[in-house]
Amino acid sequence: MAFVQRYRKQRKTTILLFPGQIMIMADEYNGPEYGRPLNGAGVRKISCSATFDVTSGYKIATWNVRSLIAAGKSHNLVREMDRLKIAILGISEVRWIGSGSCTVDDHQIFYSGQEGPSNWNGVGFVITKDMNKYVKSVCNVSDRIILLQLSAKPVNVNFIQVYAPPSYSSEDEIEEFYADLKKVREKLCSQEITIIMGDWNAKIGEGKEDKIVGAFGLGDRNERGDRLLEFCKEANHCIMNTFFKLPKRRLYTWTAPGHNPTHIIRNQIDYITINARYRNSVKGVKTYPSADINSDHNILIADLKLKFKILKKQVATSKMDLEDFNKNKEKLTTELKRKFENIEIEDDIEQLWLHTKEAIHEVASTVKKQRPKKKHWMSDEILDLMEERRQYKNRDPEMYKTKNKEIRRKIREAQQKDLEFKCVEIETLEKKHDSFNMYKKVKELVQSVTRSGNDLVDEEGNLIIKEEDRIKTWENYIKELFEDHREVIETEDVSTGQNMNILELETAIKLSKNRKALGPDNIPVEVIKLLESMGKETLLILFNNIYNTGIIPEDWLKSTFVTLPKKQNAKSCKDYRTISLMSHVLKVFLRIIHSRLYLKIEEHIGETQFGFRNNLGTREALFGIQVLVQKCRDLGHPVFMCFIDFEKAFDKVRHNKLIEVLRKTGIHDKDLRIIKNLYFNQKANVRVGMSVSEEVEIKRGVRQGCILSPLLFNLYSEFIFKEALEGINCGIELKTEDSTITINNLRYADDTVLITKSHAELQLIVNRVIEACENYGLKLNAKKTKIMIVNKKPIRTPAIRAYNTELERTKSVTYLGTYIHEDWDPGREIKIRIEKARSTFFKMRKVFCCRSLKLDLRMRLVRCYIFSILLYGVESWTVTATLLKKIEAFEMWVYRRLLKVSWVDRVTNVEILQRLNKNTEVVRSIKTKKLEYLGHISRHPERYGILLKILKGELEGRRRGPGRKRTSWAQNLRVWYNESNSSLYQLVQNKDSLAHLITNVQ
Repeated sequence: MAFVQRYRKQRKTTILLFPGQIMIMADEYNGPEYGRPLNGAGVRKISCSATFDVTSGYKIATWNVRSLIAAGKSHNLVREMDRLKIAILGISEVRWIGSGSCTVDDHQIFYSGQEGPSNWNGVGFVITKDMNKYVKSVCNVSDRIILLQLSAKPVNVNFIQVYAPPSYSSEDEIEEFYADLKKVREKLCSQEITIIMGDWNAKIGEGKEDKIVGAFGLGDRNERGDRLLEFCKEANHCIMNTFFKLPKRRLYTWTAPGHNPTHIIRNQIDYITINARYRNSVKGVKTYPSADINSDHNILIADLKLKFKILKKQVATSKMDLEDFNKNKEKLTTELKRKFENIEIEDDIEQLWLHTKEAIHEVASTVKKQRPKKKHWMSDEILDLMEERRQYKNRDPEMYKTKNKEIRRKIREAQQKDLEFKCVEIETLEKKHDSFNMYKKVKELVQSVTRSGNDLVDEEGNLIIKEEDRIKTWENYIKELFEDHREVIETEDVSTGQNMNILELETAIKLSKNRKALGPDNIPVEVIKLLESMGKETLLILFNNIYNTGIIPEDWLKSTFVTLPKKQNAKSCKDYRTISLMSHVLKVFLRIIHSRLYLKIEEHIGETQFGFRNNLGTREALFGIQVLVQKCRDLGHPVFMCFIDFEKAFDKVRHNKLIEVLRKTGIHDKDLRIIKNLYFNQKANVRVGMSVSEEVEIKRGVRQGCILSPLLFNLYSEFIFKEALEGINCGIELKTEDSTITINNLRYADDTVLITKSHAELQLIVNRVIEACENYGLKLNAKKTKIMIVNKKPIRTPAIRAYNTELERTKSVTYLGTYIHEDWDPGREIKIRIEKARSTFFKMRKVFCCRSLKLDLRMRLVRCYIFSILLYGVESWTVTATLLKKIEAFEMWVYRRLLKVSWVDRVTNVEILQRLNKNTEVVRSIKTKKLEYLGHISRHPERYGILLKILKGELEGRRRGPGRKRTSWAQNLRVWYNESNSSLYQLVQNKDSLAHLITNVQ
């Protein structure tokens, strides 16, 4: 007769010998039915000399947590993991938006959810800190499937967590789920262990089925169970929690909503499956009804016998602790001085650079890298209450509810206390006038964690599973993107170019920005700024040797690309932007080159280019297009516009053409040689997560992240448009006091708008731009390039074509962050800005509505974060009295929420302003900014000549039609300041008269 012997106090484990296999008992007593062999044979106790070391086993589990959104629930989860000694936990119904990872109490959580506002479904894995070192990769397949790959011996292990569609879902949803699951399974190596687990929303029921289903299931099989069985047969997977005979309380995984003591409804719908050849790795599977996370599902735990293999991962470079750096500045400066005194000046550039790099790096490495962990609001008291609540889970439902309410109350109190503490920190930083860290703390307080995954699909749209395949995909993409058949440029005589001097070096170091990502040499710019005379002289000798010989150190020719998604749910390599991480010493060197090139290249840049230029920006580009098109529309002049989108414009610059263009500008020979050698010998790899690809030769493109790139691209694109528009006179003609100008394009870097007065002219310019771009290696993106026609009455015209494709004609477009509609109604954009500002207020409301922060500080934050969003592009606005009322109403809406005054309190706006001791400011700010901008461009006609011509110019041969004239940009100022146009232009020339006008504005 079989018997089980257990010694609870000594925590001994009894080994049970079955015919043909060995089974290890679990640590908890499971009733008289537990431990019986699968074939019903007797159990025989064997001697202790035959025991196994159970510490080599691992517990894995799956659990439907019914959302982790509630505060404190993720901490509750990891607490239960630790209590049950679970190494890997698959979770269903996470309900987090997006995909990515985060850390909770040293446990890593990987999750995959829906993109967008909906937060249903969601799956994930929670793993311990020890298990994290075995992780090969994580693949976010969908909001119902996630894959975790671990390195193990002798074969790797794949874990797939699923959340199958519930019973009320359509057949199409069910089939789509199993089709996705099949694709993932088929991409995995058949020799590896694959465990698929989760909430299947299916009932397998009792009864053995081949080698797939054991004899100890629960209940009756349903249709979804048949579909699961069909999948398992096809995959040759065993459903392991049907193979161990256990009491029913250890089998059921879900309690139905109608469950009560008189009507018990318990089902088994969560399962753990494994490929059949590895079924003996599973030593036991059972549920733990006592585990508590306020879910109607029980956790399902399996004991595995596995041996994992530690992966060699590249360690991410930590940023240095700036507080420690500032504290030890004098010591670091002294050490740096000593290091440079010992450097021998050599003619060999490579050796001199290596000595310089080592000296700086040795000093930088002494600064602390570890940052203190952020203190979380979760307390031991709350965790203890959760443990108390667990004790009542299956014993006293009323007491369970009482404890649950107490936990929620304690969580609210803890969060409020934590908020008050952080607000005190913000107040302290504000008193110290430490604006940078103050705003950093505000962002930490209000911004949610960026949730982005590393998912990637191939050219056919199939998800890439293996980490090495992802790296190879990126490597091939980078290789293809930067591949070009360029000709070798022969070295010419180099005669012009002066040596760099100490003043140029000091200026370049001073202008370098702090807190920037490290390059391949791991040298922070903050340490470079500590260099004294000896260090600067050594650096200057190195720079001049490089400048005079054209020999660039090998380290400077290498860079690392990091990938940043350009949109949500980025899947393809094309959806990412590649930013180059370069040496900060190289950046200082190139900053000196930039200062020498800037004025010469500026001479060749046209007036219609507003990007990457001093004292020019998006407001100038927006002002130009808004005022020009508004003037045309008021006079009944149709405007035909093409909003051009280039395909990877910065990455497709041809190096031969770039050097050819630079030669035409007349820059010094040595400057040109440095640029040529830098671009013709550069190599780069791409970093994805913790992995780095092989180096790839970069044969075209300007490096995004390099200080020279904007300057070089502006020059490159200028030559394209000069060639495209040469010899044609198309566009909008404006008559000024002394001349007539034609405007046919407005540009901000590569964001280009072509503007003409007819369909034929626009087609001609588009054709010429395409032709010129082909000579320079660029190409229009026909799918994203849009056509818009602005006129009082709708115009039907043939489609504009590019590359034998019809370009889409659109009614609205987003240009430089603003909304433009073909009816050219300024109210549309202003309403959007109001709603964007309102949305931001809601996101940050726990700061703005926190009484722990002084009202003055909250007002400052409102101006910084809310009013700045509201007033983006305000200099180009044309506003009516109705729109000003809407803006003022929004301002009062903000103030009421700052004071927590509801509309039902019947408090007037006057009283609100009295409580704040202020007047409304946004409308006044609009009037002020517009007049100040007019004064700014009027006082600098040499810089803003094109804008003044647009503002003051008149359309030739056009007269305004009948009807009331629309409010114009200039009319706003005439009405507000009660001055004529000529008077305003004269008054704003003088800053004193301008200030007088602003003081008296209502």
